Amino acid sequence: MAYTVVALKEKILEMYPEIKKKGISLSISFSKEKNAYVLKLKKKNQELITYLDKRDADDCMNNVKCVYLGVQFGQFIKNFEEKAKFERGKVTGGITLTKYKEMKINIDDEGYLKNFDEWNEEVAQTLAEREGLGTLTKEQLDILRFIRNYYKTYNFFPLLNAVCKNVHQPKKCVAEKFIDPLVAWKLAGLPKPDETTINIVKYGATP
Repeated sequence: MAYTVVALKEKILEMYPEIKKKGISLSISFSKEKNAYVLKLKKKNQELITYLDKRDADDCMNNVKCVYLGVQFGQFIKNFEEKAKFERGKVTGGITLTKYKEMKINIDDEGYLKNFDEWNEEVAQTLAEREGLGTLTKEQLDILRFIRNYYKTYNFFPLLNAVCKNVHQPKKCVAEKFIDPLVAWKLAGLPKPDETTINIVKYGATP
């Protein structure tokens, strides 16, 4: 089935009108390396990159909605709205853990924990609230603990499939639970990554 990237974008926006309604920009390109379409959603400083394989893209063009894609879009919108709500009430110079106990944690302007050793589950819960994820589940906390332990050992983020395998969850568990692996990085209390690391983490590969 032949169609252009522009046609695919128009079809996706037609099928998921909430993207335009929420003022979110969508760009699409094709990755020969991944043999899939790369979809990038962006609003202000929040970004989501996800992939759509050729079969799913063909389904979209035939007016068949992709459930996984719809979930990704819906969660991105929810995360952005919840984060904006949280930002309006945050404490200058740190975040107060009012939901769990009265204490402060030090984060930078992008929400990365400044001190790796200050992390605990309560800190993770508040960072998750800031990112619009709400209360973390046991499965999400298991992922964060594994990421932290791996980082302590290897000083890097693990392969995404390795995360899911080691915590005995489906192979797309990071995307399903956190949408963006960098959100999982942030919630695990890892230091702010540089641009090279960001690109590696987003594409699910280690050096």
